[in-house]
Amino acid sequence: MDLDYLTEIYSSFEPFQSPKKEVYVDCKDVRGGWEVIRELGRKITRSKQATCQLYSGHRGVGKSTELLRLKEYLEEKKYFVVYFAADDEDIEPQDAEYADILFACTRHLVETVHLQEHNPLVNWLKERWESLKDLALTDISLDGLNLEGQISQFAKITASLRATPDKRRELRQKINANTPSLLEALNSFIKEAQKSLPANYRSIVLVADNLDRIVETKEEGKPSNYDEIYLNRSEILRGLACHVIYTVPIAMVYSGRATQLEDNYDKPDVLPMVMVRNPDGSENQAGLGKMREIICRRVEAIDPNLAKTLEGPIAGLDTPAVFDSPDTLKLLCLMSGGHVRNLMQLIQKAIESIDELPITEEAAIWAIEEARETYQRTIRENEWEILASVSNLKQANNNEEHLQLLLNRCLLEYRYYENRKLRIWHDVHPLIKEITKFKNALVKVQVL
Repeated sequence: MDLDYLTEIYSSFEPFQSPKKEVYVDCKDVRGGWEVIRELGRKITRSKQATCQLYSGHRGVGKSTELLRLKEYLEEKKYFVVYFAADDEDIEPQDAEYADILFACTRHLVETVHLQEHNPLVNWLKERWESLKDLALTDISLDGLNLEGQISQFAKITASLRATPDKRRELRQKINANTPSLLEALNSFIKEAQKSLPANYRSIVLVADNLDRIVETKEEGKPSNYDEIYLNRSEILRGLACHVIYTVPIAMVYSGRATQLEDNYDKPDVLPMVMVRNPDGSENQAGLGKMREIICRRVEAIDPNLAKTLEGPIAGLDTPAVFDSPDTLKLLCLMSGGHVRNLMQLIQKAIESIDELPITEEAAIWAIEEARETYQRTIRENEWEILASVSNLKQANNNEEHLQLLLNRCLLEYRYYENRKLRIWHDVHPLIKEITKFKNALVKVQVL
């Protein structure tokens, strides 16, 4: 039975899947009051005009989970929500440009909102089919297809964008040349779609998730793809005739381009870490409680009795304990630094080193040491003293060195309210603090 439990628990902590609705944990109180309905939802529900918002955060901090919760809230408010995770089949994160995003939005709108008669996007596609069909890797005639078949060609074109590098540039050039007409057709489609919604529905909301996974690429003498997508083409991204939320790479938000983003879109929302320690180094019991709840909910979904034995065996219950003691569970929560995906990864790694429950302190320490080795390889020699200085002062500077350490999660950012004022502070990832080079740098910094 233990082996079955191990498999179930291991799978329930899959770090790259959004959790089921029943295991969601609201971490607002330990994320500086950040709450997705307030931060993103109310701008939509209270605006008479179409809105465009940017949303960011570190990879694995829980952005998609919050967006799916927002989707549910908006649907309850009678919005028609078109949500898609852009890197699943729409874009190639290592080589993405704004044309890929615009066409992905087009594809998901046209596939999700069904217009039975006049469809401006199909008309747009028909007018350009002869020049696009080679790039869609098909020789069929669009006129020979029914409406559903015509719409399916949008998927073939986006698939070509992702899977066929030698066609990608040519297709982008064709889409770029037709961007004004595509945007016009897309907005005509959206307006027709709004009319086709049930009478009690308010409007359409498009949510493009996982765009933050796009890798920044640069060519000499040209703006980077980040700048081209979010800044130079902001009028196009903002130009859709419906509410839109785009995820944005956190490197854009933590950079000198932040003010430009705010000018073009309003201030991007950033999902903070869960605060498991306070700035003075003491344990934040509320934050630890939330991390424990995240674990408990996932375990409880497997078997309610497992949740009862979360922190050790209970007399009279045949269910094995998940952890050998409360201290082992707390150790993993603290070492995650309040980063949800890190917690998932640590638990999975600990399970890999045992043959039966419970997860022991030894297994937890092994998982921690494995993760610590990754951070040790990440940090360059000149960065140890930078990290030590931030650990000492609890503040990061707004320069390239500190920003890079924030981007690779060697530095973590936390938020809380004190006397009605938002406090932002930084610290070194807990996995780094026991590395000898960091300890030596910390001594040097404190002496100075």
